Amino acid sequence: MGWRSRSGSAVAADKIENVVGHSCTVRGDLSAEGAFRVDGTIEGSVESKTAVVIGETGAVTGNVRAVEVLVAGKIHGNVCATGHLEIMATGTIEGDIDAKSLRVETGGSFAGTSHMGTKATTSTEDTTVPPLPPPLTAVK
Repeated sequence: MGWRSRSGSAVAADKIENVVGHSCTVRGDLSAEGAFRVDGTIEGSVESKTAVVIGETGAVTGNVRAVEVLVAGKIHGNVCATGHLEIMATGTIEGDIDAKSLRVETGGSFAGTSHMGTKATTSTEDTTVPPLPPPLTAVK
């Protein structure tokens, strides 16, 4: 099941080993060697050594780490992709992005900072961002 009409889709359907269905809610962290497809709700982090696909009905409240990440649903947390990150027209990320490469379709969005290039890692270090300093006030 390709998300894109173009060739070279980020994740091939036959490589997806783990599926969280649209009627399923998981509270806790998920980690696997194989690819994940999330069509339900996950309240926790998701980590794969290959790929993570967040379907249109999928929602993750937590960090997502994988080599390839495709987002057609919602992520409220940081995303780290050592390969390619793709945000589809229906996809939304509220958090920071760290990826080797990034593609955002028209209509897709993210609110946060982005770091691109070879620095993306799938280490388990904390990826939280320190709070912003207070706003500057005008001096009279």
